[in-house]
Amino acid sequence: MDLPIYDRFAAGLHSLTAALVIVLILLGLGAEPLRDRIDEFAMLMLHKWLGMTVFVLTLARLAWRIGHPPPPLPDTTPAWQRSAAHLVHWVFYAFLLGLPVLGYLLSSGGPYPLNWFGLIDVPKAPVTKSLADAAHRAHVVGGITMAVLVLVHVCAALWHQFVQRDRLLARMRIG
Repeated sequence: MDLPIYDRFAAGLHSLTAALVIVLILLGLGAEPLRDRIDEFAMLMLHKWLGMTVFVLTLARLAWRIGHPPPPLPDTTPAWQRSAAHLVHWVFYAFLLGLPVLGYLLSSGGPYPLNWFGLIDVPKAPVTKSLADAAHRAHVVGGITMAVLVLVHVCAALWHQFVQRDRLLARMRIG
């Protein structure tokens, strides 16, 4: 059975975004293995830079998706799984856009200048301390929620690959 696959650009953006999100989660959680190699301030700066990158990549993914809809799911996919997959993808987009916006708001309330990899200055938003604090709390809760969603997404993909054996994972191949 030949499954329709995502085009290379969409699959590449997915893979790059996924890798960056995993690194962001590790940096956001202050992963111990990273602390041995990177100091806390550098981890925070890298987290901000990669968060901005994910925001831009997500905008690119959404723009690409408008003209390049995803391939259809196999006909054997139950309706509830189709609905769940559709919902989960849009929830991911909401988090991929919302978490960087929350990060921007909390960073705007902080003492350090904002920039992207030290190359492009990002103007701060005029936020109050209470808004920055609320954005920080929402960013932390959202980040933990995103980590859980990523774990569930990976488990679902592996379930399709090794239990269902419907080759759904092959739709995302790059080559």
